[in-house]
Amino acid sequence: MSDATREIDRGEWIDYFDSIAARIEGLLVTIEVMSEGLGDQVDVERLPLQAIGYDHKDNVLEVAVGGRSARYPVLLRHFISDPRTISVEESGPLSPTAILVADAGGVKTLVRLFEAPALET
Repeated sequence: MSDATREIDRGEWIDYFDSIAARIEGLLVTIEVMSEGLGDQVDVERLPLQAIGYDHKDNVLEVAVGGRSARYPVLLRHFISDPRTISVEESGPLSPTAILVADAGGVKTLVRLFEAPALET
């Protein structure tokens, strides 16, 4: 994460993810889980994003990838329970390039967003 990183207030989590949904759908994502006990582990690597959102009832952030094409037919969901802080790095207003989530157990999850490479013709 860089100097262009800002922390989102808890009361804005739902609205923030709702406001970026259309803009980031289909971007490729990499999800890395960083834990002192287990080390750093890549959970998802460059799969197309279907959705990301915060559910205040269950206090969980969900990142859904794949599930919309023959190439990626299975929908995978990554859940982050009891998030405490959410910070975003943006290339412009409401254009995140990375989302860092810290949960109550001290585990940090880094979600990086990438444009899909253009196909050569």
